Amino acid sequence: MNLKDFQYFQELAKLNSSTAVAQSFKVSQPTITYAVKRLEDYFNCDLFIKDPSHRSVILTQQGQTLAQHIEHILEEVSQSKKEIERANQKVIKLGFPPIIRARILSQLIGRGADLSFLSAFSMVGDGSVDLLQELIAGDLDFSLLGSLTFLEHPKLVTKELYQRSFYIMVSEKHPLAQKESLSFQEVLSESFILLDEGHTHLEAFKQLNEKYHNQAKVLLKLSEVSMIGQLVRENLGLTFLTDFVLFSDIEGLVKIPLVPEDNFTFHVSYAYPKAAVLADATQRLIELLEAVKEWKGQDLLWKNLLNRL
Repeated sequence: MNLKDFQYFQELAKLNSSTAVAQSFKVSQPTITYAVKRLEDYFNCDLFIKDPSHRSVILTQQGQTLAQHIEHILEEVSQSKKEIERANQKVIKLGFPPIIRARILSQLIGRGADLSFLSAFSMVGDGSVDLLQELIAGDLDFSLLGSLTFLEHPKLVTKELYQRSFYIMVSEKHPLAQKESLSFQEVLSESFILLDEGHTHLEAFKQLNEKYHNQAKVLLKLSEVSMIGQLVRENLGLTFLTDFVLFSDIEGLVKIPLVPEDNFTFHVSYAYPKAAVLADATQRLIELLEAVKEWKGQDLLWKNLLNRL
């Protein structure tokens, strides 16, 4: 029995034809037959009903059981291979969405953290939606992620760092700039400049827009947050972002809270595969991320104390 035997079996369970499987893998039909025989010898049972009158094959109960597990077996093997290959090459693939990266790195630098260990990582700067899928598929070793709900997945260890609210951001030249809060209904006639596909921010906008029958119009979808900020500053449209985004270097922007019934929560978490063996650099990153969470709590405590004075 070898890995190919499992792959042949998986395809045979789907196609129900050894001829079709042989054609798919460009091998002879006896190759498929011998593979099934090896699996049956290993599991000491018949996996397919032996009925020469049928052109298609039919799984036995034992065959159905194996078919239920085979996809997970092959998936685990594939992910293990990817992780071992990266370990051999001494590469740690880190998912780090640009928005989250900018905020967290600024906090670490502001606290004087030694970030030299980050050179051990190969950073992937996609949006959180895409990064989550890459992490599940085994193409990443670790990732920071943004989500609209508490992040959970059976294959991942997840830890939430903190939460943020969404805002409408406008130019100080815009008539809405004087508003203390906004409902989404008040901006349905405006043009939006948004983060593009694969970002949690766009998913939040779509959900909110659906609530109002998709009346809001999107002028542009971009991957660069700084470009969005510059265009909004020039009063070419509004944007819908969390204050997790750093616009401190772009003057002329006004952040307006959404009314509670129209707001979402942006959950910032880190995650890695449950079966992962974490490298030293990854463990150091986790320590710093937990420190960021602790600093955030301390900052909030000081703010509350000051407000009481």
